Amino acid sequence: MNDYKRMVRRMSAILLVLAVTIRLVTAAGLERRAAALVETALRSPAAAGFLLYLELGQALAVPEPASRKSAMAVTAARTGPAVSLEKGMAQLPEVPETPELPETPDVAENGAPPEPETPKLTFTEADAAAITVGGASSYAVDKLALLQQASVLDFNQEGPTVLIVHTHTSEAYTQEAGWEYEENDTARTQDTAYSVVRVGRELAETLESHGISVLHDESFNDYPAYSGAYDRTLEKIQQWLAQYPTIQMVIDVHRDAAANADGSPVRHAVSLDGEETAQLMLVVGTDEGGLTHPNWRDNLSWALKLQAVLERMYPGLCRDLDLRTERFNQHMTAGSLLVEVGSSGNTLREALAAARDLGEGLAALIAGS
Repeated sequence: MNDYKRMVRRMSAILLVLAVTIRLVTAAGLERRAAALVETALRSPAAAGFLLYLELGQALAVPEPASRKSAMAVTAARTGPAVSLEKGMAQLPEVPETPELPETPDVAENGAPPEPETPKLTFTEADAAAITVGGASSYAVDKLALLQQASVLDFNQEGPTVLIVHTHTSEAYTQEAGWEYEENDTARTQDTAYSVVRVGRELAETLESHGISVLHDESFNDYPAYSGAYDRTLEKIQQWLAQYPTIQMVIDVHRDAAANADGSPVRHAVSLDGEETAQLMLVVGTDEGGLTHPNWRDNLSWALKLQAVLERMYPGLCRDLDLRTERFNQHMTAGSLLVEVGSSGNTLREALAAARDLGEGLAALIAGS
């Protein structure tokens, strides 16, 4: 049995060399040579005896066949000279180097590939032509130049970047069944579930769903006194900016008001994907009225970009952009904006739909800036 133990060790080593040799020959593209090696190995009496020993558990003598030499000659004629198992590795042709694999892309900590970067937004003459700038200001506006102006805003901040306020906090909408509220004046209420505060909440939730950190100041600025509302709002904005200098944009959410010839409230609406939606009007202030506001063009540039994005995503959602002589507290940040969400003739349901669309458009603008 000692002889067979030695044979087992020897044959195990030879079979290991055979396996490695076959792998290398195959990798070199010489499959026929690999087949010949296997055939030659199985014709070896020692190899056959070893396989019988593994199968039967006893040693049997396996005579060398008389035709072995002729079989080897046939094999050599077909495939070239047979390769010795012990010396096969030295006689093999040089194996080509394994080609380099492309670099594995970076993966996030959770194992998923990183999110692709959002392409930078660009604006064209067509975007500029699609926007009409109205309002009381007499300033000339180069829409295309302002659309293509680099933004001075940086939303990559560790803290809140958007502040939503309501100068006219009690503004509300036309009541409808199931959406009734208690009025404290015509289309005005202190119930924030039915006023523009509710619209601000919808806007904040939409922005936050895109990872944008939002502060929403729901405090009243127009009640009990309507006069001085903008001054009170300015104090709130200053306090929030002092606490959170990361804020890049202040959005003052209002609803418009006008009456038809018969005295009924005006309704500004558009149907988007079958949903009745209040129209938006972006209002931008200037220094034309005499108040200090040297960088109002930055506000206008941002507003034009937002209107262009909204027009691409929701055609008809926006009314003409309103450029005014008043400042509207927009001197506090380069991204400040006043937004009229619908009018007193719209319903709250329509205003909420507009707030969601506004949030989606603003999120797209922030991501692409």
